Amino acid sequence: MSGCDRNHRNVSIRIDLAAIRHNLRQVRKAAPGRKVFAVIKADAYGHGAGHILPALQDADAYAVAHVEEALAVRQIDNHKPVLVLQGFHTLEQLDECRCVGLWPVIHNLSQLEMIGNSKMPDLACWVKIDTGMGRLGFMPEAIPAVQARLADAQVRVQGLMTHFASADRENDMSIDRQIRTFNATRWTGTIDRSACNSAALLSRSDCQWEWVRPGIMLYGASPFSAETKAAGVLGLQPAMRVTAPVTAIRNLKRGDRIGYGGQYECTGPTRVATIGAGYADGYPRAEPGSTSVMLGNWRCPLLGRISMDTMAVDISGLPVPPPLDYPVTLWGHAQLGVDEIARNIGTIPYELLCTVRGKRSYLDAPREGNVRKFMENSSID
Repeated sequence: MSGCDRNHRNVSIRIDLAAIRHNLRQVRKAAPGRKVFAVIKADAYGHGAGHILPALQDADAYAVAHVEEALAVRQIDNHKPVLVLQGFHTLEQLDECRCVGLWPVIHNLSQLEMIGNSKMPDLACWVKIDTGMGRLGFMPEAIPAVQARLADAQVRVQGLMTHFASADRENDMSIDRQIRTFNATRWTGTIDRSACNSAALLSRSDCQWEWVRPGIMLYGASPFSAETKAAGVLGLQPAMRVTAPVTAIRNLKRGDRIGYGGQYECTGPTRVATIGAGYADGYPRAEPGSTSVMLGNWRCPLLGRISMDTMAVDISGLPVPPPLDYPVTLWGHAQLGVDEIARNIGTIPYELLCTVRGKRSYLDAPREGNVRKFMENSSID
């Protein structure tokens, strides 16, 4: 893209660090006395891992997916433990884990083979057990052999972990089966355990063990699909607010059609605002009329199909039309959260937060005083 600034976008993404601090306090309330892995994989669910670490200083450790993510965190915070959920994939990554003191998760035979017969007293790890997720982890019956092999290599095992497959589904009995399997897994000696993601942390008190691993709730979104368990109901504050400008306003008449395929037909005089955001910015190509945006405190429904870099909304109900470049909230408004958008278009808030693209800014509320400052950052790609 020679001669073009690929990072220049209409979409603005404002991250409120005070909201993240608040949500971490909610984790502490829900899991008193437990240690907290703050999950910041996928660039902190699209919030910018390097920039939100100051808001997570009260966490006991961080959790990321890959060694590369962990090394980036280490450049910023050289003190807190960093759990690498997928562990190492190469001998080079194993060496990096040892050198900078990462906690890789051991979950397959290939990783055990890389450890081999070497003595590694400088390596600390966690061991993952597959209790029913069917994704990563050793089967429970293999754990005694895994323990013996790691002991031969003098590797320090910090803890055992598993992952719940359906903690976000109400009355799903599979979590009970997974808890029983995890409890029954044989391990010689006393060891820390971890299983709770956000959904389990907010809905169960019988599986918190020594460590919990909140992710989505740190960013003020709900892990549940039910409206009765939306983020606000759970006491969470949205950290991300996404806006895009009004780029055009048109007055259409009955019978006029809007967007590709002419899928929406005006039933009467309609004032339409074109918004400078679309699926290239990470906003899903939702069905017409499935959701809304906010112009100030006015809810305005989408009309027609979402385009690559524009969307149309009905502003006929506004007392006066907004000026061009007026910032329209796509989600993160008190009356329009990312949970609602996800429900309306048949996806999950995780996907929306991780895929939205635009220019980030960071709003911080220091613990002393009411002064807030913005820290500008490069655009999300």
